[in-house]
Amino acid sequence: MRAGMLLLICFYLIPLTSQAAAIHDAAKKGDMAAIAAALDAGANVNGPDGYATPLYYAVSRQHLGAAKLLIERGADVNAGSKIGGPPLMAAVAKNKLEFITLLLAHGADPNSTAGDQAAIHVAVKHGCLDCVKALVAAGADVNARTTEPIARTPIHLARFYDFSEISEYLMANRVVLPKPSPIATKLAAADVEKGRKYFDGNCDGCHNNEPGKGVKQGPNLWEVVGRDKASSPEAKYSKTLLAWAGVWTYEDLNTYLYGPTLTTPGVFMEIPGVRDEAERVDLIAYLRTLSDKPIPLP
Repeated sequence: MRAGMLLLICFYLIPLTSQAAAIHDAAKKGDMAAIAAALDAGANVNGPDGYATPLYYAVSRQHLGAAKLLIERGADVNAGSKIGGPPLMAAVAKNKLEFITLLLAHGADPNSTAGDQAAIHVAVKHGCLDCVKALVAAGADVNARTTEPIARTPIHLARFYDFSEISEYLMANRVVLPKPSPIATKLAAADVEKGRKYFDGNCDGCHNNEPGKGVKQGPNLWEVVGRDKASSPEAKYSKTLLAWAGVWTYEDLNTYLYGPTLTTPGVFMEIPGVRDEAERVDLIAYLRTLSDKPIPLP
């Protein structure tokens, strides 16, 4: 009896397994006739092979006809994968606008993610303006942030990689640059010693704080308060910082240190920032002391 049941189970499992393998192989090759045959024989259009669905393979291997057929036969355009997220992420990764528009037209989530990135982050990094436009038109969040500890936004990536057209497009489409509350009136009560300890624990690795010491990864911060921005002759600055006119005021430092990639997108200083206001005030108060003649408090 048991042997008979095992044979019966095998009888049903083998055809289903074969159909599953057939549809995934066909999707990888873009073989539309084989895809149709597998579906007609009962293959699951959304069945993964342990890694991804047939639609994901059709998109990632750039078989447009196969992708259209699978969608027509009920493929889930938002089905995830263990390879690289849903099919839209595969389309964006290849800069394939025709696949992006196909998927979005059939309900793909414009805010699809894979790992710590959304589709719009990938499109920007690849410099595909038309891909960015298609995603934004479908509802992609232009202010989306990659996951912590370092938050990178589409506008930051566009400026960081010097994609000026994408940067201009994003700025014209609801980009919001956060700005912390003013701190000028809080500096007099700041704890300079706490600021020094914060500097030693978080900033010393990249910045010197003594006169004549030169640069590390970043510029020397001796006399940084009141100094012209991007003015250290030995340091390398981003276009963003070079374009920020004026001296480092208390409020400019407050804005910048809150989260450089968020408040001043495009800068080379990709760090989480000092989100805690009390820590930020203490640090700025300490930076003020890095001078033979500290500038007056507000």
